[in-house]
Amino acid sequence: MKNFSTLIGMLFDAIAVYLALYLSAYVKFSLGVFPGTSPVSTHIIVYGSLASIVYWWIIFALTGAYRLHWDRSWADEIRMVFKPVVAGFVILSLFSFLVTPQASIGRWIFFVYFFLMNLFVYTARSFSRLLERRLAKKSLLRRNVLVIGLGKSAKELVDYLAINPSLGYNVIGFVNPPHPVDNPAITEPPLGGINDICSIAAEYGITDLLVTIASNFHDDILSLLLPAVQSGIRVKLVPDLFDVVAGHVHNTQILGQPLMELVPDRLSFWEKLVKTTGDYVISLLVIFLGLPLWLIVSLLIVIDSRGGVFYRQKRTGKGGRVYRIFKFRSMVADAEKGTGAVWAGKDDTRVTRIGRLLRKTRIDEVPQFLNVLAGDMAVVGPRPERPEIIEELRTIYPFYDKRLTVKPGITGWAQVNLEYDTSIEDVSKKLTHDFQYIENQSLFLDLEILARTVLVVLTAKGAH
Repeated sequence: MKNFSTLIGMLFDAIAVYLALYLSAYVKFSLGVFPGTSPVSTHIIVYGSLASIVYWWIIFALTGAYRLHWDRSWADEIRMVFKPVVAGFVILSLFSFLVTPQASIGRWIFFVYFFLMNLFVYTARSFSRLLERRLAKKSLLRRNVLVIGLGKSAKELVDYLAINPSLGYNVIGFVNPPHPVDNPAITEPPLGGINDICSIAAEYGITDLLVTIASNFHDDILSLLLPAVQSGIRVKLVPDLFDVVAGHVHNTQILGQPLMELVPDRLSFWEKLVKTTGDYVISLLVIFLGLPLWLIVSLLIVIDSRGGVFYRQKRTGKGGRVYRIFKFRSMVADAEKGTGAVWAGKDDTRVTRIGRLLRKTRIDEVPQFLNVLAGDMAVVGPRPERPEIIEELRTIYPFYDKRLTVKPGITGWAQVNLEYDTSIEDVSKKLTHDFQYIENQSLFLDLEILARTVLVVLTAKGAH
């Protein structure tokens, strides 16, 4: 039924997109409103309008329009229509300029098309949402949800969902909060505790967690956020003052009701597209423009000490996926043969002469641009750690996995503010900076980090 609803939504969008372009072209070329405009065959207008459907389907799909959103308010729907339409028009304008710089489609007709697109698509989405809510009310379109908490907030939320079946939330059961509740309002036996969420979700096909416990206990929220979001479950909560001030959540609504959604990824689709494109462009420029220097560095490494040019090591990336990182070798060959994974000391005797210069200028990190091209890393992000060290860190910092909600980076907020890790205590400091980056992630912050990184490399003063 979910696929059926999505297809109906795409059909409504197709009708809206077709009518918007057809009527705009009809106004321009057939009504005689604009003097001096040569007439265009109706067949061309029809074929062009049909072809535009595919283009707009791609734009809408990339921006998440075809996920089921029947619990969104009408105001949310306006935003979800307006932003991709604007983006689509920007792309069309750039493409038109690149293909035919001298051509002009006319300012007025451009605004007519833009207005009709927003009007018709919003109308189409309204019909889609009404259909989805009708299906949900008849229990044909449902979301299986778990409610976290047994208190008054949980009871009020469940009662609200019960009297609003069109929201489509099917409450499977409740989960015991990690801290005892005095006089619980929910008398139904809970399905389990916080640690059982993943197994319960897998058993019952849970798509959403509705959290009604206070977030005074930070570990509670993080323990919900990390396993649930990484497995594709949406986490929403009844917010308190701490959530709003600390910025741990983003606004969302259930038909205007004040819920908030835990979203670890702060970047929109278009920001992620710009960031990813920038990662590939920067990586290619660094690798190819600096190729003569990298060849000299490789030669110096071989002359300075026995061993290969590159050093490969297992690291943990986004979502806990293990990959192999590339670096210029800065230590003697087989540096950890007898010790295993250990922290590098400040005056570590295993570091070679050329290695000290490479580490000080961070040039040893340059081969990681190959990891960026392979999709394992970003240019900017938290530093990746080794799997065995992460296991140790998880026992000390229960919330460490929050670091794994974004791609690791060659440089980052922690790297430009602090030196290399030499102990667990250093990791604690870096975690603070990494979380600051994740919570405030933006393209402008990435640009600042890149500028600071260039300064570090040019001055050869480490992170300072």
